[in-house]
Amino acid sequence: MPAAGAAQLPDATVAPPPIIRAASALRLDGRLDEAAWLTADSITDFTQRDPREGTSASERTVVRLLATEGGLYVGLRAFDREPGAIRRAQLRRDADLSTDDQFSVMIDALRDKRSGFIFSINPNAALVDSEILTFESENRDWDGIWDARARITADGWDAELFIPWQTLRYRDGAAEWGMNFRRFIRRKNEEVLWRAWRRPEGLRFLEREGTVATAGSLPARARIEARPYVAGTGNLATRTVLASGADSITRGGNALGDVGMDLKLAPTKSLTLDVTLNADFAQAEVDRQIVNLTRFPLFFPEQRPFFTEGAGIFDFGRIRQTQLFYSRRIGLGVDGSPIPLVGGARLTGRVGRQQVGLLAARTGGDDAATDLVARVKRDVLGRGFVGAMATWQDRAQGAPTPTVGADFNFPFIVRGQNLVLIGSAAAHRDSLDAPTRSYARLIIDYPNDNADLVARFDRVDDGFDPALGFVQQSGIWRYGGSLAITPRPRRWGIRRLLFNALNWNIVEDLDGRGNNASFEVQPFGAQFESDDRIEFTLQRAQDRPSEPFAIFPGTTIAAGGYQWQRAELELSGSPARLVVPSLSISRGGFYDGQSTELTASVRTRWEPHVLATAEFVRSAIARGGAGFTAQTVRLRTDVAASPRLNTTLFGQWDNQSRRVTLNARVRWTTSPGSDLYVVWNSAWLDQQAVGIRWARPQRGGLVVKYVRYVRA
Repeated sequence: MPAAGAAQLPDATVAPPPIIRAASALRLDGRLDEAAWLTADSITDFTQRDPREGTSASERTVVRLLATEGGLYVGLRAFDREPGAIRRAQLRRDADLSTDDQFSVMIDALRDKRSGFIFSINPNAALVDSEILTFESENRDWDGIWDARARITADGWDAELFIPWQTLRYRDGAAEWGMNFRRFIRRKNEEVLWRAWRRPEGLRFLEREGTVATAGSLPARARIEARPYVAGTGNLATRTVLASGADSITRGGNALGDVGMDLKLAPTKSLTLDVTLNADFAQAEVDRQIVNLTRFPLFFPEQRPFFTEGAGIFDFGRIRQTQLFYSRRIGLGVDGSPIPLVGGARLTGRVGRQQVGLLAARTGGDDAATDLVARVKRDVLGRGFVGAMATWQDRAQGAPTPTVGADFNFPFIVRGQNLVLIGSAAAHRDSLDAPTRSYARLIIDYPNDNADLVARFDRVDDGFDPALGFVQQSGIWRYGGSLAITPRPRRWGIRRLLFNALNWNIVEDLDGRGNNASFEVQPFGAQFESDDRIEFTLQRAQDRPSEPFAIFPGTTIAAGGYQWQRAELELSGSPARLVVPSLSISRGGFYDGQSTELTASVRTRWEPHVLATAEFVRSAIARGGAGFTAQTVRLRTDVAASPRLNTTLFGQWDNQSRRVTLNARVRWTTSPGSDLYVVWNSAWLDQQAVGIRWARPQRGGLVVKYVRYVRA
């Protein structure tokens, strides 16, 4: 017999709940008061994943599903005995909802248990969506066309979500879909799910997803969705600061206008073709300024919508370290400056047992290029795949550069625990008649609740550098791994203890000589029931640069062998708090000197409209008479009038580039998919002798852009 309060496993003989068809469209207002809602089945059997795995939810949750001609409606009744304690700070699209109560819907309409979308809202009806990549990761940059409303009630909060059929991917005549639902109660730090509620599982664990019966034959997706845009830009004069401190205008101010279009076509119900013409990314968020104190290149995440949506299919290799495709190689210079993207096309989706992705782009400018990427994954072994990928760049000022690769991902469930085998191999040429350079990778991963154990192996040929990829270091062997142990004591207010017996990354040259290495041991760490965290780590690092390299203006590390030790303490507050502090401080060696590194941030919120974050990073390096202090400051404020009208102000400064930048952004969603953006970007040089001349920015520009969504 199960213990009192324990949840029962679903009975496989019970018919899946149906999606009831409504006679007409519903009014989207967060009130489940139409008669059609009374005809829908109630899904109520939610089970805790945290803090007490397998026990009944502390608050009642009711979910109902309705189908209309236009799309799927999801109704939520989230009962709460303390409605005044419901957390609801966020209003911005794609915000971090970890501060709030929230509800998520997972839809695997293809029912392939490998792909799906997640739609999440909080009690303010802030929209967050993502596409599932694996049971461990998702692509939060995917943006679907959908809408929602929510409201606080006397006994909790209610919500209605509307997801148009064309946002989803499904097969003709499918009788069942895979679905799951998750609710998170912030003040209790409690997560409950309809299915896949065991700790090694979760919302992305499609092997244990629930099943719902579809409402008969579903309508065809819209064949064409168009998002034409019109944009106007006004730029200030561009100034260069001379050594004397004076400035000189290198380019006069101007005003520009532009038009373009993004198209989304549906060749089949499971394939999507995206086309962009005269692409413009003025609304994309700016990169974070980072002081690089290593000899390796920095990885900056993609921010442009055409490349972020559907990006998961093109992942190959170890992200941020050695990957075949890095979309910032298209349409952006080395310094991040834009290169005209004349046009691009991307086909993604499923053909039978294959997930496919094709991308083609044409850039203009002084060094025009044609870029091609092809990807395929074939389903094998339950949720696993074997795949292949090819990239090709043909530049006006260079020879074609082909790259090909093959990979596999085999996730197993062994006695209720996850075990994953991952491998890949690739070959690259700088030109068609150049020598072939190769790359190989193998990973054994045990990602579970009480332990996360992983071992990694990589080999990267000298000169392996795909034209469309990102390679942190070539000509090496790399051995890495982690032995993280996370028991749950259920006492002292501690949810999980955080230990790591060893986290290692060892890099050798191909001839076996040491290149660089890092080792970490975490003798103590804890995640409390409140979601506050504390972690203490001991570190040892080794580096053997073969030539000098600069890390800060006026400071160079000489070639040679170095090794040093450090200790680090990290404290982070629970996102449930109105004021969330975070502090990381480490001290110890740094090459031939000593350093003290401090990262501190404070995030505050005033529900439900204002969020503010201040972050300070300081690295004080002592190397005799060659020491320096690197500092970075970031300030961000989000103010929202509603989930459809919000503003962001983001300012940065660092004393390496001595640059202050400001990005101000207003986004007004006039209707789902249609947006008006007003963006201001400017930069100033911090001239140490005279300070910052605020009246004379190095550059500045105002962009007004309107995107209209239509479908046929």
